Amino acid sequence: MKGQQLPLSVQLRESASFDTFYVGPNELAVNALRELGSAVLIYGALASGRTHLLQAVARERRCPYLPLQDLREMGPDALEGLDQSAVLCLDDLDAVSDDRDWSMALLRLLDARRSANKVTVLSANAAPDRANIALPDLRTRLTLCAVFGLKPLDDNDRETLLRERARARGLEMPVEVSAWLMKHLPRDAGSLLSALDQLDRAALSAKRRLTVPFVQTVLAQTQL
Repeated sequence: MKGQQLPLSVQLRESASFDTFYVGPNELAVNALRELGSAVLIYGALASGRTHLLQAVARERRCPYLPLQDLREMGPDALEGLDQSAVLCLDDLDAVSDDRDWSMALLRLLDARRSANKVTVLSANAAPDRANIALPDLRTRLTLCAVFGLKPLDDNDRETLLRERARARGLEMPVEVSAWLMKHLPRDAGSLLSALDQLDRAALSAKRRLTVPFVQTVLAQTQL
């Protein structure tokens, strides 16, 4: 399957948009992705929001989005035909950059797109100078991007995120409920929002408001 065919089979998450991303301390990175004046590379730890942001770009710009982690086994031919789109999103660069053939294909693609004044958006788990990259020339090209490290949310950010998302769903989340969730759940945004999804469905079904005992009961049932 050639590169130009791949985006047709990649499903973007319905929740992946700029409106649903909690900016917190990452305003500069988000602004760069929304404006896209040049190539952008964002990096960060697992669950830092990299995929959410790249899919938000793909949705807003109606451009191809490729999850390189899923495409590694297909080989670098998966990149063929991707030098034409005005904007291209390549997620999880580090999943393939340690391979020489992949690195060569990426180098050629980035050079072709840069020469044609086309914008490429990339994500990785580390900045170019610390990433595992097979070709020095590819590392050099990546440093030409506008590079942003995604900063983790602190506890205040996470609690604000929970309460804002609950409010957007029409749920009232008392302070004691958000405090309980922060204390008893993994503190990455993905885990917290997944729990909120469960609580939203349960509260709607039971026609109950969120209280600590109700939250405890719902989440205990999902762990059985």
